[in-house]
Amino acid sequence: MLESRPAPAASDDRDSSPEDADHALAGADEAQGIETLLQPGRNCWRVEHAERLAVLVDGEEYFGAVRKSMIQARKRILISCWDIHSQLELVRTPVDDGFPTQLRALLVALLERTAGLDIYILLWDYASIYALERESTLLGDSPWNVHPRLHFIKDGQHPVSASHHQKLVVIDGTTAYCGGFDLSIWRWDTNEHLAEEPRRRDIDNAPYQPFHDIQMLVDGDAATALAELYVERWQRASECEIAPLPDTDALGAHWPDGVAVMLRDQSVAIARTFPEFADRVETREVEQLYLDSIACAEQLIYIENQYLTVRSVGDALCASLAREEGPQIVIVLPQRTGAWLEQHTMDILRARLLSRLRDADTHARLSVYYPDVVGLEDGCLMVHAKLMIVDDRVLRVGSSNFSNRSMGLDTECDLCVVVEGEAEIDAVRALRHRLLAIFLSVEPEQVARAEAHAREQGAGTIEAIETLRAMQSSSTDTPPIRLAVLDGEVDPEWNRQLPDERLIDPDRPFDEDLLTDVVIGDEQHVRHLRWRLLAGGGLLVLFVALAAAWRWTALGDWLSPDVIASAVRGLDATPWGPPLAVAAFSAAALLAVPVTLLILVAALIFGPLVGAPVALAGSLLSALAGYVLGSYLGHGAIERMAGGLEQLSRRFAQHGILAVVTVRIVPVAPFAVINLFAGASHLRLRDLMIGTAIGMTPAILAMSIFAEGLMSLIGRADLRAVALVFVGVLAIAGLFWYGRRMLKNNA
Repeated sequence: MLESRPAPAASDDRDSSPEDADHALAGADEAQGIETLLQPGRNCWRVEHAERLAVLVDGEEYFGAVRKSMIQARKRILISCWDIHSQLELVRTPVDDGFPTQLRALLVALLERTAGLDIYILLWDYASIYALERESTLLGDSPWNVHPRLHFIKDGQHPVSASHHQKLVVIDGTTAYCGGFDLSIWRWDTNEHLAEEPRRRDIDNAPYQPFHDIQMLVDGDAATALAELYVERWQRASECEIAPLPDTDALGAHWPDGVAVMLRDQSVAIARTFPEFADRVETREVEQLYLDSIACAEQLIYIENQYLTVRSVGDALCASLAREEGPQIVIVLPQRTGAWLEQHTMDILRARLLSRLRDADTHARLSVYYPDVVGLEDGCLMVHAKLMIVDDRVLRVGSSNFSNRSMGLDTECDLCVVVEGEAEIDAVRALRHRLLAIFLSVEPEQVARAEAHAREQGAGTIEAIETLRAMQSSSTDTPPIRLAVLDGEVDPEWNRQLPDERLIDPDRPFDEDLLTDVVIGDEQHVRHLRWRLLAGGGLLVLFVALAAAWRWTALGDWLSPDVIASAVRGLDATPWGPPLAVAAFSAAALLAVPVTLLILVAALIFGPLVGAPVALAGSLLSALAGYVLGSYLGHGAIERMAGGLEQLSRRFAQHGILAVVTVRIVPVAPFAVINLFAGASHLRLRDLMIGTAIGMTPAILAMSIFAEGLMSLIGRADLRAVALVFVGVLAIAGLFWYGRRMLKNNA
């Protein structure tokens, strides 16, 4: 049972604590050859012995193996994850061992079978943006509160915007799994990765895209060390201790039946990433091990990863490619890194790094591919593996992506071995051949023969892959998977508008220095602009938040036109009504209340003849106030925070009045934000006011006609009322179409 007494202050004198405050990295040129690659305190935490080691490829292998190991557990199962789902079906074919195949049901069955067993689940206390994709763990609704010896907590001990990304399963401290797999939905798949796989369905019986990942299995002291890593994290997250296990040798290793041992008697390095947080020092072993591995490569670097955005590793790969004689580099990535958001952020950063790599590839030693699943109509094969093989001697599997986050912001854990004997080198090479064979729809032996033939010709792995790709193209049979060259093309407009990559993919926690550097950029202006940055950024965020609140929260209930109109009923009958309405209109617009709604309300209160001038005057007054604020706060403080409005700044500078007219007809941002940005971009006030008057007048007239027709239609359903509504709708639609055309022409 988990004890509730407070844990002692966690400490680890083996944590690497680099002195450099920027990246805390020793130069990769200090690394020796492959033989001395693994150096605790530099590029890894510890190097521990494993009697047996295996690599499990894809979900069918991994989930089946981890289930078998769990069934053998006697004292403790430790699970660390970025995501987890209680209803995950671990096995998709019938089994006859008397235990459930669903994850939660299996764990409960094991607890009921074995009285001395405790199970600990440590889940990242994930950001709210993932809430709709995750299984609910809200109060009273957690799927894990089902047994007193099933201990579940969410780990929030990380900086803002960081995540706990380690993926570990440790059985009795004697057998451990580490890699890219979470025990969650949308991960299970076979090695075939077919476009149509009837067993590849989620808990709602809906199909999902093919998924490729890798997990390493170790036993012995290496597994015990991973258990210690887990316990330290648990105690930090819960402030409670996990009671020590008895002698692990007495428990025996729980190697799953049917899993072939790939390597024996190996020294396994454990490399970690921990961001600086509370009393924990920054740990960047994952990054340093990547840099040192690349620096010592001589013949081949083979990489599978979900991302390719990390700056430091990109620099190291560019340096390797620039060498007169160096290794070939083969990288396998997914065609797209994820859904819409990642495609317009991480894919763009990937394209930028790919361009750098190809520019550096003056000796034609780089090939970047993606697996193309034939017949797959929706999505792509998600390459989620985090694997690197160097010269078939260095084998590395873990949780770290080739992203900046994994180097210094997210918590990561990788395992790495360096093999020496010919039999061990052959085993690593066989794994690489197997992986390539999966993506080329051939047998591993064909990859081996093609590579051997290429070596005889003085060529290498890239030429072997190209030979097999050419055979696929000339074959009359369509292969289920083929390797395609990843061009890395992205929308140039999105590429131009993407904010500073340190905000999208940071390599360390956000702090004042980073934000100042990103937003202001010029050190000599820091003292003068810092307060303006804070004020301008806060004001911009406030305006955007208000615009969102008016639209998507309960505040929007106050913005019903009839509610507002009835609240100010009687203004149209007083001489001071229109001036008061102009002031109220401008104040509301300044607070990011949708301008179209304000125009409609003005027309409903005063009618089209008076309501239209009121709306136009209110729009101009609000534009003037926003412009003054933006101009006072300054260009750097607003433009850099806005990021995505960079194109708007260019249009303002190039087209002046025409640009303002365009964004008034088709607003690319809330009315208040555009005004603020116009002042910050130093657009002439004259241009803003003229452009606003020209751009807003047609919209105001169209909305007024629509409002008049709507009120007439409510009062009496005659042809005149219907015609007014129809004309108003057509006018609004026409304006929108014309504005979109102007926006495109002025791009």
